[in-house]
Amino acid sequence: MTSSAPTSVPVPDTALTAEGVAVDGAHGVLLAPTSLRAVPGSVLLVAGSPGSGHTALALALAGRMRPDHGTVTLDGDDDPRRLRRAVAVVDTPGVSEPEPVLPLRTVVGEELAMAGRGTTPRAVAEWLGARGAQTWVRSRFEDVPAAVRIGLMTALAASRPGIRVLVLTAPDRHGGTPVTWWQVASEHARAGFAVVVTCTEGSAALLGVPAVRLGGGDPGAVTEPPGRHARPDDPTGPLTVVAPQGPPELPEGWTRRLLRRRPSPAAEPRPEPPPTPSPSPSPSTDTDTDTDTEQAGTDPEDAGTAILPGGEPEPPDGGTDSTSTPDSTGSTGTTDGTERTS
Repeated sequence: MTSSAPTSVPVPDTALTAEGVAVDGAHGVLLAPTSLRAVPGSVLLVAGSPGSGHTALALALAGRMRPDHGTVTLDGDDDPRRLRRAVAVVDTPGVSEPEPVLPLRTVVGEELAMAGRGTTPRAVAEWLGARGAQTWVRSRFEDVPAAVRIGLMTALAASRPGIRVLVLTAPDRHGGTPVTWWQVASEHARAGFAVVVTCTEGSAALLGVPAVRLGGGDPGAVTEPPGRHARPDDPTGPLTVVAPQGPPELPEGWTRRLLRRRPSPAAEPRPEPPPTPSPSPSPSTDTDTDTDTEQAGTDPEDAGTAILPGGEPEPPDGGTDSTSTPDSTGSTGTTDGTERTS
């Protein structure tokens, strides 16, 4: 999509200032005290978690909601009517966000009407075509890619007469990379608008741009370290938990347990019938299961060592543990010389 930055430049001395602005709700605080100053030709990020007052701040800055505490002024004037004429809220949830099921051409037509522009189907198609968005002219608004919808909605708001400040509300809720809407905001700032963008702290960190803390009260920008919320370079770094291995001394809370098993006769391959009958077993071994197993060459096998959280330590005599381990055929050997088939 081509650049949609406006060509008209607002009055250069515009300054939107909020001092300790806070909004109380019926069941709690909608917006904690927030202070900021937005000037023409720049983008100001206001970062906060979802639900911390993004919409309330946008409405207060635009004169559409009277704050319970603090003041909002435009060039020193706190007249809400002047704020409403000069400040546009862009894609604000529940306020200026278009209905998702409406066709894009309908949304654009309504916005062009507010700007005093032509609203015929041809005029709408030409406006979208000039911005490389003619592909979605008949698409539902919810099906338009996030990057396209943010660019179009910002351009439409900027085209209204008298608008000098743009407030983009949580554009990162649509997904995608923050760089997309940051570029849109920067284009309008270069055209002379004062642009305020609310976003999450994660988006501000990914951009590496200083941001005012939503509800922080301090008008000074707080710099988020770049990449704080990004995936670490080594995917096996702090996100991987590995049980202690190797050294005899284990950390507190971990226990090394030696596992043993006796092979199940069912696990052994069945030999071919011998050409001559085998001698009968000695009667002395019929009543001793352990002795018979040992004579058959099925001594207990080492099933490995398990390092487990908690539990009792390994028996000092190196004996077998009561933990059973499955053999290759699904039967389970135990340390009492018996076998249990699952």
